[in-house]
Amino acid sequence: MDRLQQLALNRFQLAFERGRILWYLMLCIVGFAVGCAVLIRLVDPQDFPTIGLALWWAVMTVTTVGYGDIVPTTPAGRIVAAALMVTGFASLSLLTGFVASLLVHRRAAADAESGLTKIEQRLAEIERLLRSDVP
Repeated sequence: MDRLQQLALNRFQLAFERGRILWYLMLCIVGFAVGCAVLIRLVDPQDFPTIGLALWWAVMTVTTVGYGDIVPTTPAGRIVAAALMVTGFASLSLLTGFVASLLVHRRAAADAESGLTKIEQRLAEIERLLRSDVP
């Protein structure tokens, strides 16, 4: 089990470094919103008579806009709404943190590469000077 966890962590780290995890995260958010739209349509058909209206509500809810013009009235519908709201808060915070972290990581990598280039240039200059001093 430990080896499987290590493999998963390595893949996560690689996806993070390459920026691919952003697309996975966005796909999960969209997938969860669509799933909740279908679910709310099933559990509260009076308030959500069409899948289009349910999708509109799910997008408004997951993005924390929530105009209030469409709300579930059944207890099951409110449970779905609560789950979608909590997921929206958490996922948007995670998404924002990820983007900021990715930008900082790329900047730090670029700075480190620039610093290594300068060090290599200085070493080449030192070697050139040492060779020129040798009779």
